[in-house]
Amino acid sequence: MKDSAQKDRVIPKDIVLKETFEAGLKYSLYSNFKKWTEAFLELVDNAVSNRILGQKLLVEIYTSKKHLRIVNRGGYGMSPKELQEFLNWGKIKSRSAYDIGAYSQGGKAAMGYLGRAMKITASPTGENTLYMFEDYDLHDFERLKNYPVIQSKTDQVEGFVEVQISELSKNIKTEELESLMVNIYRPLIESGGVDFFHNGEKLKIEAFPLDEDFTIQDFSFPIKYGNKDNKAVSGWIGRLGPRSGVKGGVRCYKLGRLVCDREFFGQPDANNKQTLNFLFGEVYLNHIPATTNKTDFQKDSQEWDEASGEMFKILQPHIEELLGRKIQEPTDEEKDRVKKAKEIVAELLKMKKLDFEGKSPIDIYTQGQKPKQTENEKVISKPQILKDLRNCLKSPFCGIITAEKLIFYRYDTTKNPVGSPPVSH
Repeated sequence: MKDSAQKDRVIPKDIVLKETFEAGLKYSLYSNFKKWTEAFLELVDNAVSNRILGQKLLVEIYTSKKHLRIVNRGGYGMSPKELQEFLNWGKIKSRSAYDIGAYSQGGKAAMGYLGRAMKITASPTGENTLYMFEDYDLHDFERLKNYPVIQSKTDQVEGFVEVQISELSKNIKTEELESLMVNIYRPLIESGGVDFFHNGEKLKIEAFPLDEDFTIQDFSFPIKYGNKDNKAVSGWIGRLGPRSGVKGGVRCYKLGRLVCDREFFGQPDANNKQTLNFLFGEVYLNHIPATTNKTDFQKDSQEWDEASGEMFKILQPHIEELLGRKIQEPTDEEKDRVKKAKEIVAELLKMKKLDFEGKSPIDIYTQGQKPKQTENEKVISKPQILKDLRNCLKSPFCGIITAEKLIFYRYDTTKNPVGSPPVSH
């Protein structure tokens, strides 16, 4: 019976099914971001990818409550042909060796995620012509749009691209933006290849808090699954200094852009032992494909498997050394000092409370003893408790209060204390 049903089933040869792209898919792509930072970086990635080999690129970022403007100068710029390619969602195209893009949708989706309207102005290098088009409603998903282009002459010869987004729906925070930029694009800033500015101020990086006594290990190894522009992986491994405030692991870059950090490539990390947090380094994985929003690498790719395997071997002696390192623990004497410090702090807080209520610390130490001295008599000396506190602070493991944060009570010759100590917990 089954054979009979299959014989009765006829598939006409003239039926052809065709894929289509609905404008409503843009809504889905707009929703592909978790936070404004991811969308913002897509636009900066486009600016950075426009640079020319051997020439400095300037990227200027301007932000206000309802507007975001990103300008790059000194790159290739964009011609009408390249602007058309930008508008082709998902277009697979040839890219320069510096172009971090891959999917031809991130920048356009980012504009729709961040705001309601956009305007793009561009000039290709050497042409002295500006091309501009705009969209007043990025959230119109009913149709794919046609954009008339306005042309004008310009005196500038260098390549130029300006992307302006208006009616922002996300709160772009200044401090977070600047910290993000110097963290993500650190190699480009460090090499001098790109200068970044935010609202007119140049962004600068600070040196990593490395252990200067440790000799950094530079490394490089060839790769089988590279490409015509990238045939090797390079980087360095070092150590963080004590109490650096920086998380350990390896920072992984693609074409000068941080994609992921705190990577141990299959080795034990700081969750296994805290000393592993001292391991620190950078690696340049320019050939490995990244995820759509470049929040990680494609870690099931053959490119990642190959590079990760080599990095595992490079990290091995470092991991063994750090696993064997002992974390200095406080002695019993130091623990006693910490305990003593807690008792002293509690007493100081008690003294402070009484002082607020109208009694002075002198009252505390004179109650139940001899009567208070009058104004004409010699004032009482500093309580012994403050001497004990000084002794306690000699311990490097005290951790309760530090000499810098403590202002000892001062007494004049006739009155109550004129100062009181702020106490940190």
